[in-house]
This record gives sequence, structure tokens and C-alpha cells, in this order.
Amino acid sequence: MKRLFTILTTASLVAGSIALPVYAADFADIDKVPWPGAADFINEAAELGLMNGYTEDGKKYCKPKNPVTYCEATQLMYSIMKTYEKEDVSEEVQTKWKPIMVAYKIPSWAYPAVAFSLEKGILVTSDLEKFMDGDKQVSANREDVGVLFGKALGKVYSVDMDAKLNYADASAISKTAVPYLDLLYDRRIMVGDDYNKFNPKANINRSEMAVLSVKTYNDLLGEGTTTGKTVTGTVLTALVKTTGDLFIVMETTDNQTLTLTGPAKTAKVYDGTKEIGFSEIASGDNVTVVYNGATLQKLTRNKVAETSIERGTFELSDIYGTKITVLEDSKKVTFTMKDNVQVYIDDKASSPAKLYQQFTDGKKFTVKLYVNGDGDITKLYATETRNDPKTGLIKELDEDTLTLSVSGKSYDYDVASDVTVKDDLLDRSFSDLCKSYDDTDFYVTLTTDTKNRVTKITVNYAEDDENGTLTDMTSRRLTIEAQGKSYTYNYDSDADVTVDGKSRDMEYLRDNYEDNSYRVALTIDRYDEVTEVVAVTETVEDNKGIITKLSTSEIQIEDKDGNKHTYDLLEDTDDITVVLNGSNSDFDTLRDVYTDYDHEATLSFKNKQVSKIEAVNTEADEGDLYTISNSKLEIKLNSSRISFDLADDVDVTGDVDSLKELISEFNDYQNFYVYLTCNSSNEVTKIKAEYASEDETVKGDLRDVSTRWIELDNRKEYDLASSCKVYIDDRRKDISDLIDAFGDGDDFRVTLTLNSRSEVTEIDATTR
Repeated sequence: MKRLFTILTTASLVAGSIALPVYAADFADIDKVPWPGAADFINEAAELGLMNGYTEDGKKYCKPKNPVTYCEATQLMYSIMKTYEKEDVSEEVQTKWKPIMVAYKIPSWAYPAVAFSLEKGILVTSDLEKFMDGDKQVSANREDVGVLFGKALGKVYSVDMDAKLNYADASAISKTAVPYLDLLYDRRIMVGDDYNKFNPKANINRSEMAVLSVKTYNDLLGEGTTTGKTVTGTVLTALVKTTGDLFIVMETTDNQTLTLTGPAKTAKVYDGTKEIGFSEIASGDNVTVVYNGATLQKLTRNKVAETSIERGTFELSDIYGTKITVLEDSKKVTFTMKDNVQVYIDDKASSPAKLYQQFTDGKKFTVKLYVNGDGDITKLYATETRNDPKTGLIKELDEDTLTLSVSGKSYDYDVASDVTVKDDLLDRSFSDLCKSYDDTDFYVTLTTDTKNRVTKITVNYAEDDENGTLTDMTSRRLTIEAQGKSYTYNYDSDADVTVDGKSRDMEYLRDNYEDNSYRVALTIDRYDEVTEVVAVTETVEDNKGIITKLSTSEIQIEDKDGNKHTYDLLEDTDDITVVLNGSNSDFDTLRDVYTDYDHEATLSFKNKQVSKIEAVNTEADEGDLYTISNSKLEIKLNSSRISFDLADDVDVTGDVDSLKELISEFNDYQNFYVYLTCNSSNEVTKIKAEYASEDETVKGDLRDVSTRWIELDNRKEYDLASSCKVYIDDRRKDISDLIDAFGDGDDFRVTLTLNSRSEVTEIDATTR
């Protein structure tokens, strides 16, 4: 005959006994535990009366790998909590919840535990749907049991409702479960496996339950049994007496004042689960104490959720150590990350080290920051900014996805449910595009959100037999070019004409089409005669950004949101008008200098090709002084001149003491190298002026290199200037290329060019 014991003895659970009996552990299958160390917890659980076993043929088995049901887990939690609270659930409460429990077929022996949990808000009615399958109890999973115990402990300790988990499978955990699993993790009661996985949907077995029950029991009631009372509150006064005893005055959660003394040799003080010294307890700490009379037995400093607010979403500029730099309104702002900062990359738990690694590998990110009252980062959400082009031809389109064709390559995007369409020529809707893209070539620019979903489609131009670029007009005919073909139509001189939103006529178009590039949509009657023309001067919405690539055939710019747009150039680059830093220039000069500093370009178009580039160096903040007055100055940088307005109270330091002295010496033919500080309006507020001197060069074998310094075999480190150029075997490279090559084992002979501050402005590295 076999007699089955539940996870807790029915007598101790149902009879209403507050104290848990103590049993001797003697399991025949204790050597079959699923991992080393589980046997100790199973034995301790049995000794505390938390777990018994199965008696079969005169032997007791713990069956450590067997699953635990929801009813059993709830019963176990209740047994621990009623021991902690020193009070059983009342008959009145059980009667209140009995109709619900009967409806969900909860077994009668579990009524006290389930009624207690419903009354305390540890369970809600809908939770009971999981407990039974007909008359059969359902095995519980790790997440649900963790939430059950976490909510119970949440009646004693603070719960961080904004918590995040760093498990490798954190994305598989329900958001509502996170705060309670975080509490169990912080108190080291329930953690992940050796691979940092929580395995939320896996059934919890008896070995795991033994660990959970023992740790919860000991956390609430101390190691082994205790005769003291337990309360939670805030420390008002804390000091260590000359005898070594701890003296505290605290206010409990029910607004009572409690004065306790903790003997130096017997009282224990913890921060979470870590034992700490008496002197670390301070006024304002949230604590849970176990005491007897006026004697403190155990004090635990609780984790209190740190208040943090959203600081904003920014482009990540740099990350190094505990510092992170972002771009806020085009300015660089640096924050400090807290030691326990929570980092997420594309919504997955990560770390500052992994973010640093991916950033240094060349990935770009936007970051949403949360900061505490001191302005330090407590949480950080990083989203990779994809570099896929956003301007091209619609190749495929439906309500959910869009495929963009750019230079023969295809790029897929998800489409947001609230996507909008902008077309300056015709009033088109998203459904219009979906219906027409097979017959009409739509060249568009996409706007995407932080998850790279298309939120807006801007039609730059459309091409079919009635939509294209106006290429020719006579007194009776007009010709458009579309899809590589020309279409010619007769028109009536009285046809309706709208140009850039204004009512015009055919004569106006005929007089102006040669000097302007018009994108047109025609209305054709059944006689193939044009009855209406809608025309707009050809422009591109995303025509402004930092130049990232420039060849003889195309230009790529990156807009303020990090999106890249590629456009064709006029076939003959000599025909392209180039304005560089406010002065007329030429295409070859721009191509030579655009890689040295960030150049923001504004593009103009002719027949869908770039015909004009106005570029401004946006990084220049130092250079040779070229001209200066009381209100303006120019610096010369790489054969280009860049102008700045001076603020009214500009401060001048360095080798001269005032603006007047700088102007005077400059007019006396003294050459200066200047370092500029500008305000948000790009006005110069500070000038550091140094007498110009010849650059110094240093040669040697490369010993070490980073993004901030370089070391030669003379064992001296040289700081890199903010605009340091790098050449490897006479080819222009980035400092990261040199770091990677050196890290791969390449040896280099280098020549360093130093400025007057002994900063490296140029590295010429030759492979040995």
C-alpha cells in the first residue's frame, strides 16, 4: 500500500497550527537530485517541516525532479506567511471566498491558503484558472510561482515596479511579473541557471521548490527558528555605542515608535542578504527587524526603489567607462552611469560593456535615458540606428511591409499602422500607393521610428505615361520623361494649369520650364489631349544633412535623425554649383576636404539629379586666424575659410589678454592659431589664441594605441587631438582601423605630427 504525502503535511496546513513541526530528513532517493547542493535544501526543508515526501513500501522518497502544482505552491507560501504573521486565515475569510474556490474546483485542503492569498491580493480570481484542469491539479511554472512568492514578500519589503531583469531570456518573462521576480533576485531567493536564464515557462520541480521555500523562510524568520517579533519601518536614529552595541529608534509602518538595542555579539545586520557592520545603518534606511522586547535580534536593510525620471532620447555620441555622451540639441552632454545601471539593447537586457563593444564596432544607437535626483543614469534603453537607405523606388508594398530598391539592392521595412503619405503634386493616400505601385514608379523618401517602422512616405516623384518630368514644350505640344521613355501630347491652350499650388497657364510653363525642373501630373482625355497640368518645382524633402559619401556619380547625406539618403549627381560634376563655407568653390575641393570634418550640405536638384551643393564645416572650432574684427573672425582650415560672429562679451585668453590686443597684434602681421568656444547660436564666446609655430614631428615604433592616446617605443603617451587624421600605408583611415590592425598583430612604424599643445594632429603609420 502506498501513502502519498503532499508537499506540506496536511495536518500542519489544515489544522490551524501556527508553529511548523520539525521532521528528520531520511530520503532513499536523495542522491538523485538534479544538481549538486539541492540535497541540502531538501533536507533543511524537511527539518523545518516545509516538505515531506512520498512513502512507498516502507521507504520515504523526496522525488526531487517531480513537478509542483499551483495548489501545492500556494499552500507552501501560505504556511510560511502565516508563521511569519503568527496568525491563521479566519473562517470568515474562507467563507467569503468559498463560492469562488468551489467554482474553480480548488480542493478543500487548499481553501485556507487560496482564501488567504485572495484576501491579501497575492492572487486574483483570474489566477485560479490555471490551478485545475477539471478535477486534476495543474503543474506550476517558475514564473507564476516566483510571482506568487514575490507578491507575498511584497507585503514585507519594498517592490520596484520599474525594475528590469538582466536574465538572458528576460524577453520571455511577462512584464507584470518583472517587479516580483526582481525582488526575489535582489534577496537571492530565486535566481537563474548557470547560463543566466530564468526559464520562466518551465515547470518548477520539488528541488527548486525546496530552495525557494527554505530561502523564503530564512529571509523572513531568520536562520532557523526565532521567538522574536518582526516589523518593517524607517530608521529615525542609529548609532553604535562605545560597547559596540547598535542602538536604533525607528518608526514602523503602522506609525509606532520602536527603540531597540542590538548586542554586539549576537545581533545581525544585513543589506539584503549580505551581512554588514552596525555603522552602515543610517537615518532614513528602510529596514525589517526581528526583536524580542527591547532587544534587536536581526535587522535587514531593504532595497527601496530609486526614483528615476525619463531624461529623453538622444543620439549616442560616446561611451567610456562610467561616462556616456549624447547629442542634445547638437551639443554634447555627458552623464555618469550608476554602478547598478540597467542597460537594454534593442529591448534585451545587456550591460554597459556590451554597449561599449557594439558602439566601438561601428554601430550607431539612439538611447533613452532615465536619471535619478542627482542626474545619474539609472536605466538606459539603446536602439540600434540602422544605416539602410531611406530614399529609393518602391519595389513591393502592402499594408504591412515595404520594399525599397536602391542602386539595384532591396531593403525591407515594416509599415506602421498609422503611416501617412505626402505628395506635393497629387493628393494620394497609402491605399493609392498600394494599388498603383505596379504600374507607376514611385520614388520616395521614408521616415521611420526608433524601431525602423515606416511612419511617413514622401513621394519625391512618380513616373508613368501621365507622371514625369517636363522636358519640352512648343505652342501645341509638351513632352514628359518617365521610366526612361518620352511621352508627347497635344494640349489646349486653355487647359487648367497649377504650378506650385498657384493657378497659371500653359504660356507660363512654356516660358519657365527651361530654367526650372518641373515634376508634372497630366490629365489626358480620350483624344490623348492634355486637359489639366499640375506641376511642382522639383525638390527633395530630405535635402539637408552631413555628407557621408561623395563620388563623381552620387552623394550620400545623413539627416539629423540618423537616416541616410543617396542621390545621383549631374553627369558632369563641373556643372554642379558648389558653395563651401559661404564662398564659391568647386566639386573637387569639396571632395578633398569633406572627410576631414563633418560638412553639412544643402542640396538642390535639376531633373532628379543634384545640381547644387552648399556645404558648411560644422566641426571647425580651431584653425589659423585669417581675419578678425570687433564682431567677426575667420579661420583658415584645409584651404577653406570659415566665418564666425563674435559674442558681445567674448573672452580672450592664451598669449594675449584681450580682443583689442589680439586684433592689434594680428594687424601687425603676427600669426595666431586659435581655439574657439561657441554658444548655441554659434557665436564665439571664448578665444584661446596662441602664437603660431611650426608643427613638431615624432617618429618611432607603435607600442600601444587607443581612441584617446598613442604610445611609441619611447614609452611616452601622446594625447590625440579631437580632429586627428590617420593614414595607414598612405591611405586615409580612422583611428579604429589602426587599433584593429595593431590588435590583430600588425607592426607599425609611425610618424606623429604634434600641435603646440603636444597633441597628435596626424598619424602616418607604415606596416613593417
